Amino acid sequence: MATLLHINVSPRGNHSISRQLSSAAVQAWKERNPGGRVIERDLTKTALTFVDLDWITGAFSPPEQHNENHRRALALSDELVSELVAADEIILATPMYNFTAPAALKAWIDHVVRAGKTFSYTAAGTPEGLLAGKNKKALAIIASGGSYTEAALSPYLRSVFGFMGITDVRVVQASGTTAILQGKMSEEEFLSTHLKEIAATI
Repeated sequence: MATLLHINVSPRGNHSISRQLSSAAVQAWKERNPGGRVIERDLTKTALTFVDLDWITGAFSPPEQHNENHRRALALSDELVSELVAADEIILATPMYNFTAPAALKAWIDHVVRAGKTFSYTAAGTPEGLLAGKNKKALAIIASGGSYTEAALSPYLRSVFGFMGITDVRVVQASGTTAILQGKMSEEEFLSTHLKEIAATI
């Protein structure tokens, strides 16, 4: 049974362009994978924690050496990593803030890019993605107020997924949402172009 991990980042709810586009992408995936399982991860509803000393100490030491503080610090990371490992495909929908990832998405990345879980180092000291060879695919839907051919967040996300071994990364760049706020384009008009791109991508 195919498994999809659907990650939403925008705090704008039903008004979010990235959420509307990812909802359509998930629907298209379901039609292509009848009976498939969808793991929903809404980062606005996740009690995100950040990397601290207990997290670092726990992540870089064997489990038998963990104390309660280490286990507590790594609990969310374990959960998020498990979701990523279980997924055959990932649909990530996010806004872009100041040319980079929103804090919630950066926190998710810091939890899932984890030594011994999603990457390791070879004897030569080079990094190796542990999710390579598993035919995983990722679709990143990035909404931004300004218009960009490819914003800075796109190569960053490709690098993050690639570091973990997921190299089949497609990006839908939904740039220029400010035009909707300025009344230059309706939301339906804006969405229609990107919905066609998603239909061709899924």
